[in-house]
Amino acid sequence: EGEIEIAKRIEEGIREVMGAIAHFPGTVDYILGEYDRVTTEGGRLSDVLSGYIDPDDNIAAPTEEVPIPGAKTAAAKEESEDEEEESDSDDEEETESGPDPVVAAQRFGAVSDQLQATNKVLKKNGRDHKESIAALQALADLFMPIKLVPKQFEVLVERVRGALSRLRQQERAIMQLCVRDARMPRADFLRMFPSNETDQTWSGDLAKRNTKW
Repeated sequence: EGEIEIAKRIEEGIREVMGAIAHFPGTVDYILGEYDRVTTEGGRLSDVLSGYIDPDDNIAAPTEEVPIPGAKTAAAKEESEDEEEESDSDDEEETESGPDPVVAAQRFGAVSDQLQATNKVLKKNGRDHKESIAALQALADLFMPIKLVPKQFEVLVERVRGALSRLRQQERAIMQLCVRDARMPRADFLRMFPSNETDQTWSGDLAKRNTKW
């Protein structure tokens, strides 16, 4: 029971990460591109995803019927006799098993449709508008149940991690220009720069101020 609870928490954590990643530009497009690649070029769906994590799913240990001693049915006997003959075909089916293509088409189709709708809203209103926020959340709700294979999941995480690293490098460069070159007190920079990171007029407004730096 404890292991089941841990598994639920892990999968819920994965869902939350997927939901957050869905808000990052380009991540959903990338996975849709990977899905299109494997479906059009003869790849395997299992190269992209391993299943789905829906919030109402109950993660439980698989159950098996307990056999009654001496009550082997005719069907069971026949299955036992044919087991060796069917082993080769079973192996082939196992290698081809994976996510249901029909379900995947429905899921990814819904994500693709919502992505197009979301992009239209973002283009019209920007990311901070309430309609844009709602559209992004609708996209995340459809995207987050998809359980990506570790390789694909890591690609998305690395995209976000790389962008964050580049952003921090730029912030450090701006701080050096302001503090070291323009002699702006570091305390003033730390107080004034936050919330102005994307304001392209900020530096010009600073230059117009009547200050010692």
